[in-house]
Amino acid sequence: MRRQVLTALAALAIAGAAWAGSEVWKTKPYAQWDDKDIQTILESSPWAKPGQQVQGAWRPDGTQPADTSNVGLPGTRTDTSNRSAGPGTNQPGGTQDQLAAQGSQLAFNVFWWSSRTIREANLRSEVLKGTATETAVDNTLKEPAPDAYQILVAGRNMSIFQQRGADAFKQDAFLQTHKNKQKVSATKVEFQKGSDGNVVAAIFSFPKTGSNGQPLISPDEKEVDFQLQIGSSWLRTNFNPRQMQDSKGEDL
Repeated sequence: MRRQVLTALAALAIAGAAWAGSEVWKTKPYAQWDDKDIQTILESSPWAKPGQQVQGAWRPDGTQPADTSNVGLPGTRTDTSNRSAGPGTNQPGGTQDQLAAQGSQLAFNVFWWSSRTIREANLRSEVLKGTATETAVDNTLKEPAPDAYQILVAGRNMSIFQQRGADAFKQDAFLQTHKNKQKVSATKVEFQKGSDGNVVAAIFSFPKTGSNGQPLISPDEKEVDFQLQIGSSWLRTNFNPRQMQDSKGEDL
């Protein structure tokens, strides 16, 4: 059973939450997570990069993202994703340049979507909201893990994705390791859509093996960059695989 990302991730309102003190993904089974635990995972865990600005400027590890407390994501009361930020390409005055300029002004949440921890947090949120049963969620999590690394990008305004389509972004998204200097393009881009048909998130899949036939991410890799070109600007962030560990071990 494949679930769309219309729950915890889609309802996340970024508020610059501080680290919760303990790594709940290591200390508590997911079935015991409460709303606060889920918020911690989606805002402060190694798999979550909230409030990433599309400006092309690199933000090193250890620095704080820009304040995006006023950014509403799909499902929140401040959500404006169903409103146009300007003419679309199918409207009078709409051009690709306008879409590109629009993209450069946005902030996005970026998640390492193929991880157990993020998937468990998303599904656990459904249970807490009463939209799924614990049995159904347990069965979903027993399904085979994705055979690719997956990155999910979600924001309050995904209209540039809606207008350009998934295929247009396949050659614009990359994962790059620091140790081996390997860089791979996305092999697939999938859109998640709301009930109104608008895009609420994009999932980028990347191969687990590099061009040299070796694993893309080695056990001692300390940093993996995710880069996505949006119009003439770039969304850039990084992940530390050595920190991406849950109670079962490596979680990529």
